[in-house]
Amino acid sequence: MLDVLRAKPVIEGKSVKIKQILPSRKCRNLNPFLRIDHFNIDQGGFPNQLHHGFEGIFYLFSGEIHHEDSMANFFDIKPGGAELFTAGAGLIHAELVENKAHGIRVWIDLPEDKKYMKPSYQRFEALDFPEVTSKGVCVRTVVGEGSPLKPQTNVEMLDVTLCSKSVFKYIIPENFNGFLYVVVGSIKIKGKVIQASEMICMKSGDDIVMLSNTGARVLLCFGEPHEGKLSHAQSYDTI
Repeated sequence: MLDVLRAKPVIEGKSVKIKQILPSRKCRNLNPFLRIDHFNIDQGGFPNQLHHGFEGIFYLFSGEIHHEDSMANFFDIKPGGAELFTAGAGLIHAELVENKAHGIRVWIDLPEDKKYMKPSYQRFEALDFPEVTSKGVCVRTVVGEGSPLKPQTNVEMLDVTLCSKSVFKYIIPENFNGFLYVVVGSIKIKGKVIQASEMICMKSGDDIVMLSNTGARVLLCFGEPHEGKLSHAQSYDTI
């Protein structure tokens, strides 16, 4: 039986309300993922923070978010665009919102031999990501085969939009852990209805057959675990 978990509301950054998908009370260790958040905010954002030992992806559904960091990167992320910062030995960064931003941020642990690597930054626009539409299902590959976004860990991240009465099938890659999160709408898997803001954790070899009667947008994110337990990635607010 599927264990359906609901994202919990938390306060982050400039007193903005977000939904924390992971970690959750029932799913604290989903190696290699440290944290996943769903944000839909009007203004404010996430001011300067000092990170090291992991990397982070910001993927934007709509709106606009401004990125700046201690490597002198200053960019605006548009709808469908994404960025990846690899904090490594240490990086100060901020994501600021002036007028609405809706998206997902994913923190991925770095393997021990890369935790003190030189920091780096990647950014790509919506048209840079491969997209395939078939039988009422649109799949955008944010991370994975064909995507220009290249994290240090072997990860797949798919943005799946289902029209009403459509079906999407997917097999989790061997030796991967991951999760499925419903952004909008609802889906049914093995007779279980999963609503917006709900997720399920999944493991290597699991088959996903999801049906949406009314339409839905779903994020699939899977990664190859690092050896041992997740280490503690450091994060500090600087202002």
